[in-house]
Amino acid sequence: MTFVSKLALAAVLTLGATAPALAQKADKQNAAPELKVSDEFRKPAAAADVALKAKDLATADTQITAAEAVAKNDDEKYYSTYLRLQLELERKNEAGQMKALGLLASNPKTPADRVNVYGGIYNYMLGGELIKQKKPAEAIPALLKARQLGTNQPDLPVLLANAYAATGKNAESIAEVNNAIEASKAAGRKPPVDWYKFVIPRVKASGDTAATADWLKRFIAEYPTVQNWRWSIQVFRQGAPAGGGKTDRLNLYRLMRATNALADRGDYADYAFAAQQSGLPWEAVAVIDEGRKSGKIPAGDADAGRTYTASQAAVKSEGSLDALAKQSATAKDGRTAQQTADAFLASGNYARALELYDLSLQKAGVDADEVNLNRGVALRALGRKDEAKTAFGTVKGAYASTAQLWLASVDFPPLA
Repeated sequence: MTFVSKLALAAVLTLGATAPALAQKADKQNAAPELKVSDEFRKPAAAADVALKAKDLATADTQITAAEAVAKNDDEKYYSTYLRLQLELERKNEAGQMKALGLLASNPKTPADRVNVYGGIYNYMLGGELIKQKKPAEAIPALLKARQLGTNQPDLPVLLANAYAATGKNAESIAEVNNAIEASKAAGRKPPVDWYKFVIPRVKASGDTAATADWLKRFIAEYPTVQNWRWSIQVFRQGAPAGGGKTDRLNLYRLMRATNALADRGDYADYAFAAQQSGLPWEAVAVIDEGRKSGKIPAGDADAGRTYTASQAAVKSEGSLDALAKQSATAKDGRTAQQTADAFLASGNYARALELYDLSLQKAGVDADEVNLNRGVALRALGRKDEAKTAFGTVKGAYASTAQLWLASVDFPPLA
């Protein structure tokens, strides 16, 4: 996906409203330029000026071409190029604009306060054109030169982000997207959704889970929709380390459920099967019930039906969870308490789950990161946000990525 895929690239690469304003300012500054021109040059140049003011572009083109043909000194070259720029702006001819801007930036007769303006816009347009030609490595110096010369075109960071991404410089690309977003907000504009969708996978690929969580918070705060959250979870799934195994997979489904991001039959059925395979039939039953109630799982769905029947049987055979909880209190290691806590979590009894997770941490034999991940899930469900943040924040190792994603969800606004 290209960062500017939904931007009007033609508009990005033209001077748009900036150029006429620039030209008008130049008109005022150069209303009485001290130019040394010959009579041979003056006649077509004057005729071109009249034609431009009358919007007679065909005549203007003929007269400017004639003036260019007889221009000999820097004064005449400056003025004929200035006229050429006005014409190409009117015609919206990008190639003509770029050529004129380049010549004006290098002409010794160009007013000093306009040299950087012309040069900056020329390099900005050149960089954009090189990106269109799929030459990102060549575009970068041109765009950086435009910035150095003081160009403040709002899409400059957008173009740089594209160029950096295409040359494998993700850190630089991410920084430019951030620049674009901050500049957009400072100007009172809402950053496009595609900017976030461009950068978040690149932040994720960097391995910085905290930064990824931060970007996700910003994205969902700006665009609080279930669809965007679902997309965010899918990004986390891609390339996720294998170390988290079933726990990670199940908790990503749980997160989708907690944020109303389960979208279709596949989500519900796969989630239920993952819960069953993890030895948590209570959760499998609850998920299929929800899927059927929402109409996402058809009543006659055979696969879901098999999972449901098997899970119901397993729940019945497990017996009372309270009895298992009593056994956990006397067990020497924490595994029994942790497993019972998992069962309570799967059944939706978050308060009891939390008690047993806390108990398990007081004993040996448990993975503290896995326990704290699930503690955070329980605390979040109970509305104890600060404690949930602390629990998720302590998770390291194989479960860190999933914990950071849960952490990002704690303060989300209601999702539409």
